[in-house]
Formats: sequence, structure tokens, C-alpha cells
Amino acid sequence: MDNVELTDDRIQDFATDESGSMTLFTLFMVIMMVMVGGIGVDLMHAELDRVHRQQALDRALLAAADLDQTLEPEEVIRDYFKKSGLDGQASNIKVTTSSTNRVVSAESLAQVPTSFMAALGNPDLASYATGSASEVVPNVEISLVLDISGSMRYSDRMTELRPAARNFIDSVIDDVSSNYTSVNLIPYAGQTNVGPFMFNRLNGQRYVQPPLDPSLGGDENGLYPNVSSCLELNSSDFGHSSLPLGASYDQTPHFMNWTIASDVMDWGWCPQDQSSIVYASNNKTDLKNLVTNMRMHDGTGTAYAMKYALALLDPTSQPHFAAMAGAGLMPSQFANRPAQWNSPLTTKYIILMTDGQITEQIRPVDALAEENPTVELQNRDKSDKTQISSSSTNVSRFYQSCDLAKSASRNVTVYTIAFEAPAAAVEQMQKCASSASHFYNVDSSEINDVFQAIARQVRQLRLTN
Repeated sequence: MDNVELTDDRIQDFATDESGSMTLFTLFMVIMMVMVGGIGVDLMHAELDRVHRQQALDRALLAAADLDQTLEPEEVIRDYFKKSGLDGQASNIKVTTSSTNRVVSAESLAQVPTSFMAALGNPDLASYATGSASEVVPNVEISLVLDISGSMRYSDRMTELRPAARNFIDSVIDDVSSNYTSVNLIPYAGQTNVGPFMFNRLNGQRYVQPPLDPSLGGDENGLYPNVSSCLELNSSDFGHSSLPLGASYDQTPHFMNWTIASDVMDWGWCPQDQSSIVYASNNKTDLKNLVTNMRMHDGTGTAYAMKYALALLDPTSQPHFAAMAGAGLMPSQFANRPAQWNSPLTTKYIILMTDGQITEQIRPVDALAEENPTVELQNRDKSDKTQISSSSTNVSRFYQSCDLAKSASRNVTVYTIAFEAPAAAVEQMQKCASSASHFYNVDSSEINDVFQAIARQVRQLRLTN
């Protein structure tokens, strides 16, 4: 009987004994943590595969959508996948191409084997990537503004600018885009030369050439030289975005202020006619020839250049473009440009490069003085020259045109480049640009890369999905 009672007590003690329960709970929790950690590892492996797959697909799509790409888009995508270790894993490749755009889409799906989740009945996880890319060549109107002031001769800046500008022209005008892209090439120094044809259309009044012996600077006919076509604008002309609207405009005199470096410069505050504006051109040869051959001149009148850069994108200039096309001075397909500001099919750009701050505007007191073609004003009596506008006034006029360009009603994209420029010029270019990302402060080693970066943005190659 005692033995039975003892056995019952032991059973009762065993039933109420909790020793070792934490061990069982801990073992259960460890198993659960291992399972959750294992699931996490499997998910991480699947996500890493997806990211690798998506990155390979994005690179492939951008390369395939490039309108300069000579290979078939599908071939490009499959080659990118092969080189990324994903051979044969691109699918559902679709390509839509027209003369002005290419859209490419594709996807990639794979099953990534699992380690821990396989024990739960999930032997693999899906890794999926999809996307599309496009390059669109809309109607593009560009005003390319290049500083040809005398300071560009220092540190080989002009030597570095020429190939950079030529490469930019090659990039924005190619076999695909040439019928849709027009470039106004605007060289400028102290003033901006609109060219003889536009000078006459804008009511320019040429000075009568008095006799002047060639030994004193006269031309081959023994007359005072008349080799430039710059208009003396009024202050009101900077308050609107159209071409000059006055009833008449005097011609800027033929003179120099600073000492000429005759090996690389031509005489004139106003650039001579061979360095005048080229209007709405898609002729790469003509544009690049001007870049190659343009000679430096005196002064830095950026306000004039910016004024014309915007005016040549203003739809009110269309009658002048039509007249130039009719005279064979512009491709006939651009006779209806500039497009309306709100045209959904047209984008407008100003790309402005300078190496110097905006200067005062000075003139000889006597516009036809015999010394003007041969002796710089700084080397003459102070009474021989006068200031027609201060540097601060010209900076304000410059900002007026910048603000007009960037206004919501026009929405012109303005890129500015300060090329080894002093602090004042850097500030002027920063304030004019459409945003901080549209401004570049560069040296000679970077000028070509910057022009190429802008060209790529103009071409609008982008991922769309």
C-alpha cells in the first residue's frame, strides 16, 4: 500500500514539475529563428538577382533605343544580357521606330532556387524585371551663343572651344534629326552682327562712306571701311523677346577699344560680316566652318547676344525666317520657324558660352573719325570716346532677356557655360541658367565634355518605365 501511494506521489510530482520547459521553448524559438532567417536569405538572394536583372535590362534598353545605334535593338539587348551572365533570359522584346523616335521594351523572368523555403514547399522564387526606353527627336530650335571676344585667345581657350562646338553640332544634327533640328549660331564680341540681309530688314541705316586712303585704313576703293552689320539697339529693345522693332537703327561704328592681337583678331567692336549670325541652319558643314574660321573681336556685349538668341526663337520672327528662306539664306523647311511658344512638338534651347564678364558699351565720339579703323580708343585722347551704357546697365539688360526666356509663357531651356571665367561672369551665367543643373563652370579639359552632356540632354534619350 505504501508503495502504491509512493508511486502516485511521484506521478503527481512529475505532472507538476516545470523544470526543462524553457529548454523546450528555447529550442522551438531557435528553430523558428532559423526558419525565418532562412526565408530572409532566400528572399535576399531573389532580390539581388532581380536588381542585377533590372540593371542589365535598363542598360540594354538605353543602348537599344539610341537612334545612333546601328545594330538591331533585339540583338543589342540579347548581347547585353549575355555579357551580364544572363544569356537567353530576355523576352517579350518590342520595338517601335519612326524617323523621329524609337521605343524599346523588354522583360526578363527567372526562377531563383531557394535553400530554406524549399523545405516549406517553395523550391524557387520568381525574379522579374521589366522596362522600356525611348529616344525622341522632336522639332528642336537651338540658339548656340559663342563668345569670340579677344580674351578667348588666352590659355588656348579658343583653340579648345572650336572642336567642342563642332562636336556639339555633330551631336545635335545627324541623319535622323537634321530635318527637325535648326541651329542659330550666334558669335559675339562687343556687339552681335546680324548680317547684311537682316540688317536691312530691321531698318538698319548704314553710314555713308567718306573717302579714306588705304594707307590710312581705307578699303580697296579708297573709302572708309564698312565691313560689319551691327544695330545700335534702344533700351526698349531689351524689354521684349522679339527682334528689334524700331523704325530705324544706326549702324555701330567700325572701331576698337582695347589693343588688338592682329594674329588672331579682326578689327572691330562689332564682329565683321564673315562672323555674323547663321540663322536656322541644319547644314553641319556651314556651321562648323564658321566655328573653325570665326575670328576674335573686341569687347564682351553678352546682353546683345542673349537678346538675339531669344528673338530667334520667338514666333514673331517667322516672317523674317520666311524671307531668308525665300532668299536662299535658310533651308526651306524652316521657313515656318520659329514655332509657337506653346507648340507641343517643339523644344527650344539657348546654349550660351562666355569667358568674361559683361563690359560697358563705349563708342568713338566721331563715328567716322579717320583714326577709328587703325588706332584703338584706349591709345587715343580720352575725349575721343564716350560711354553709351554702363556695365551694370548691360548686366540688367542681360538678365531681362534671361528672365523672358525662362518665363512660363516661353519655357526656353537655358544652358550657360562659364569657361575659365572670372567670378563676376560666373555669377552672371549662374543667374541666367534655367537652374543650377543647367549651369557649368569649366576649364579647357572639360569644355568638350560639357557640350556633349548638353547635346545628350537635347537628344532626350531616357528610360520611360
